[in-house]
Amino acid sequence: MTDALYDPGPQSGDRPPAPGRLGLVQAFVNSHFSLGADRGADRFAAADGLAAWLGERGLAPGAIGAGELARAVAVREGLRAQLAEHNGAAAAPEALARLRAAAERVPAAWRVDAAGAIVPAPAGAGVAAALGLVLAAVHEARADGTWPRLKACPGRHCGWAFYDHSRNGGGTWCSMRVCGGREKARAYRRRAR
Repeated sequence: MTDALYDPGPQSGDRPPAPGRLGLVQAFVNSHFSLGADRGADRFAAADGLAAWLGERGLAPGAIGAGELARAVAVREGLRAQLAEHNGAAAAPEALARLRAAAERVPAAWRVDAAGAIVPAPAGAGVAAALGLVLAAVHEARADGTWPRLKACPGRHCGWAFYDHSRNGGGTWCSMRVCGGREKARAYRRRAR
């Protein structure tokens, strides 16, 4: 697999990205708001955007129908709801239910790397195989303890997935310059009233 597969892409506030294969999950969740050339666009708003995202990672997209696009969005938003919980948000049972339904019959595969470690691998081509790889990376992150540090920013109109590298795991905002600063200004104005 190429480095492009696990590249988390540009980060809000120039934060360091999620480590290793968790970068794929971070990039997948952050597809809702591009920081690239099409800044602000939802990469999965249409099937061609999902196909382009998969192609950039070396995953053969194949033909993508409306059902597969909806499935990818359900997985993305279910994962984002879990990341919001990592940052103190209430559980979102409906998002979890959609995630569970979308993850049904998603293939997962593993391979043994040069060091002998068992790592996630694509189980073929297409959207289902890509979703299986994303979910396998989540499974791996749960097992190695990095999953709770991938969080969704609580900023208004944000939800950006960021990796909390702080010593105590207490990071809240994707960027203090953007979301954190805005929230502090709002709180100041509320107190000043």
